[in-house]
Amino acid sequence: MIVFKFVKIVDVLNEIAGKIANVFSYALFFVVVIGVIARKVFNHPFIWNFEASYMLYAAAFLFGLGYTLKHKMHVTVDVFYTMAGPKTRFILDLIGFLVFLIPFGFVSIKSSFVFAQQSWQILEHSQSTWAPPIYPFKSLMPVAFVLLVLQAIVELIKSYYTNWKGLEINGE
Repeated sequence: MIVFKFVKIVDVLNEIAGKIANVFSYALFFVVVIGVIARKVFNHPFIWNFEASYMLYAAAFLFGLGYTLKHKMHVTVDVFYTMAGPKTRFILDLIGFLVFLIPFGFVSIKSSFVFAQQSWQILEHSQSTWAPPIYPFKSLMPVAFVLLVLQAIVELIKSYYTNWKGLEINGE
């Protein structure tokens, strides 16, 4: 069934994004450690360290959005959800995804796409002494929000099949 293939594809894409976020996190760790050692031990901070760290953090955060939703690690109000029956859970998911998350995602996609597009048009660089290009990092934003919206749709599909139909659907 095409719905199940869609679920599997989106789940796999967000698993890959999660692995990429993990790589960015390890790179961030090393950049921060190098910066601390350079600053505290050798009293010689690097110009590039701060900007590299916030770019890596932003990339890890963005690529972790859909992955985190897939694994149900976002903050939720479980008091009502866990006490509710399966059909009520689906209705809560329906409201949460259709009223809040998906519209937020579409607004974020649109605005971040414009943001990235403007950055590419001027080949934007940071205003620091190091001045790295930041347009590639701004391009990660719409990609990450697309993955988040797709994962929200998948989670809504999973909730429907699990809570409304009583079937288990897993994209992995």
